[in-house]
Amino acid sequence: MLALKLAGQPCLVVGGGKVAQRKIDTLLAREAKIDVVAKSVARGVRDRCRAAGIPIQERPFEDRDVVGRLLVVAATGDAVVNRAVQQACAKYQILVNCVDDAEHSTALFPAIVNRGPVTVGISTEGTSPTLARRLRERIEALLPDSVGPLATYLGSRRERIKAELADTPSRQAFWEEVLDSRIGDIVVSGNLDLADESLDAMLAGSPSQGMVSLVGAGPGDPDLLTLKALHRLQRADVVYHDKLVGAGILDRCRRDSRKVDVGRRSGDGLGVASRQSFINERLERDARRGMRVVRLKGGDPLVFGRGGEEIGALVERGVPFEVVPGVTAGIGCAAIAGIPLTHRQWAHSVRFVTAQVHRDADPDWPELAKPDQTLVVYMGLGALDRLCDRLISAGADAATPAAAISRATLPGQRIVAGAIGDLPARVRAAALEGPVTTIIGRVASYARTT
Repeated sequence: MLALKLAGQPCLVVGGGKVAQRKIDTLLAREAKIDVVAKSVARGVRDRCRAAGIPIQERPFEDRDVVGRLLVVAATGDAVVNRAVQQACAKYQILVNCVDDAEHSTALFPAIVNRGPVTVGISTEGTSPTLARRLRERIEALLPDSVGPLATYLGSRRERIKAELADTPSRQAFWEEVLDSRIGDIVVSGNLDLADESLDAMLAGSPSQGMVSLVGAGPGDPDLLTLKALHRLQRADVVYHDKLVGAGILDRCRRDSRKVDVGRRSGDGLGVASRQSFINERLERDARRGMRVVRLKGGDPLVFGRGGEEIGALVERGVPFEVVPGVTAGIGCAAIAGIPLTHRQWAHSVRFVTAQVHRDADPDWPELAKPDQTLVVYMGLGALDRLCDRLISAGADAATPAAAISRATLPGQRIVAGAIGDLPARVRAAALEGPVTTIIGRVASYARTT
């Protein structure tokens, strides 16, 4: 594939309909100098050309119209006229794109992913434009917007690095190291002075410092990962993940990344404090080695996931970090069950609580038992009987709707609906397996069971 620099280059569009308008917009995006020739011109094309200062000649096409052009686009919708345009271009040796006619085209428009100075073109050589567009959509999802500013920054420093490193292999190795460092993250944050300091340190031979990303994996379905989470997984050197993060999510990680399960296991002999201390030490150690570290948590990293403790440890130790939010389990479960967490008549607020409270803490049960709200209870399978009993004792109506959602968004997900008076018995009868999230409140009457 050959890319043409069209900025300021003379181009001609023959045609005045919707297809021609799309090609005009494409050429405008590349800053081409455009003229339009068409026997008749649609209103939308006329308005677009007037706004962009594009001259229109409203008349039949003539062979001499192609003279002096770098590229001509035949977009009339008339095969006879398009063929005449192609023959004129062949006569004068001008590149031509005949829309929907790859056989008679010497130039093809690829599907474009545009990220500033970074442009990705996908071409099927005219065999299937629809497939090219589909592939473009996938690449757009994978290619972050940040790649544009990064390319601009790297380009602006090329001459300096060329002066510092005379031979090509050294420069190439250096740029590879830069791209593997956190300079890209710094550039995206807009702190170019800090990026230059990091670049100077790398030129001086100082080891680069890594970064920790606390990433939310969502409720389980890999398709519910945010784009930013996917980008972090695909460039991570090491991923520390909880046991609830499934294989489908881990499959999205970079193939050669090291994946470490730090989830709690019964009988492992480690208390919560010891296990968290172990994780904190590993996060710091790998970041100090210059690695890109991902701490991957189910749901959102800052909702019942000890993300706050890890942030505190990273701040105390001076380790750079970021937080990439995820779809928290409560939101995912509600969506799967068809439950609106708020409702103008029934629920004016939502409370996210965990059944695994610290032994020295006890919820404000009367507050939780109030009717005009929704309770979303995490990790509540083993404590479901106690939860429902305490709510009823605190004044909640035993007929209050409730739903327990198991393995939400994953194969084998199940929903058991009832009321807080009978939900524990229903859950036992259904033999639900964890993880289970329970939603309590009048909105739970919307639950669709599976």
